[in-house]
Amino acid sequence: MPTYSPKLVLGMTGAFGSGCTTAAKHLRDNKGFQYIALSQALKDKWATENPGKEPSRADLQKLGDQLREEKGNGILVDLALKALESDPRGEETKSIVFDGIRNLGEIARLRDGFGYNFTLFAILANRDARWNRIGQSAYTDKGRTQQDFVDDDVRDADEELGSGQQVKLCLDKADILVNNSEDVLLGTYKEKIISFVELLLREKPRSATQCEILMNMAFAASHSSKCLKRHVGALIVDTGGQVVGVGYNENPIGTNPCVEEEEYDYQCYRDIVRNKHFENLAAKRAKCPDCGEPLEAVKGPPWRCKSCVEKGAKSNLESYFFPDRAMSWCTAVHAEVWALLAAGDRARGGTLYTTTFPCFQCAEKITQGRIKKVVFTEAYPDAFSEDRLNLAKIELEQFEGVRSSSFERIFSAMRPD
Repeated sequence: MPTYSPKLVLGMTGAFGSGCTTAAKHLRDNKGFQYIALSQALKDKWATENPGKEPSRADLQKLGDQLREEKGNGILVDLALKALESDPRGEETKSIVFDGIRNLGEIARLRDGFGYNFTLFAILANRDARWNRIGQSAYTDKGRTQQDFVDDDVRDADEELGSGQQVKLCLDKADILVNNSEDVLLGTYKEKIISFVELLLREKPRSATQCEILMNMAFAASHSSKCLKRHVGALIVDTGGQVVGVGYNENPIGTNPCVEEEEYDYQCYRDIVRNKHFENLAAKRAKCPDCGEPLEAVKGPPWRCKSCVEKGAKSNLESYFFPDRAMSWCTAVHAEVWALLAAGDRARGGTLYTTTFPCFQCAEKITQGRIKKVVFTEAYPDAFSEDRLNLAKIELEQFEGVRSSSFERIFSAMRPD
């Protein structure tokens, strides 16, 4: 840790092309923040080991994975803090912004070091918007394709590898979500970033918005879930703005959560299904779609081809054999469905708030329930589900604002002394 105490410490997480660097540098240039890119240590190490050769994003991803595996998941933060200690500006730095957070260990390291003085921003933008922003400069001009971009993005979001890129999980840990989709103008986006920072600094405090309150009620409901994978909450408000249904993902009443089910050996049932499937594929000598070598039975998650791993490649077998992540085998009543069951006919014409994005099966039930609008926090919406909801002409809105993890801390400034 630096020998001085920064006024505010921010972290930026999000898929590449979402606008994290733009936000961080805007704070550097307009609010006096010291800008620190976690990727700089990787670029420096690459340059030392590969002089004269420009790294691809995949090269840096692989190098980051190796460093975290060898030296701990917080190593990039440790290296950045070490460089910060030797910075000649020293105590002149009133605030710091860390750009490029992509692993839970990095978040844990910053929270341990700075406590409540650290706030994590998640910048949300869909894949098409991000490709339109950086596709030519980062890929096309370098002889790479849009498929290379998608492959890099999938690796970046991988939440099954502890030392790897975990953008999805990092987004779930954010204190503040900022929408930077394709319809958000650059000037508006920068103004939003400044507005949230001024809220944190208590320069311009405000009350929580209705959308923030309702979404944080959904987040509160998610804490009742015992799901081994992800805790999801949802609520429905009717046309008059009244809450008429609340739900969270959990196995049906009268059955145990997977974590408490002896029959499942206390495992996620979806994992049981996938492991059995890959055992069968190995028994039949099925071949890896990437390298063509016979598959070996390996228990997951993650589900990787051993031959690919030995060659240094990340072959995600799940993406080929279970593109829906086996959601059709999930034993839980999903949060959205639970909220719909609670609301009944009162859901008609209402708005559903969900802490993720509905799966395809939920999208069908949302449509049947005559929901008019879905507000979600997911940065990687299921494309098939999104298409289905669009076909039903259901309005989709990306949530932005303060999440429940920091609700009290941030909005307590509005209370009278």
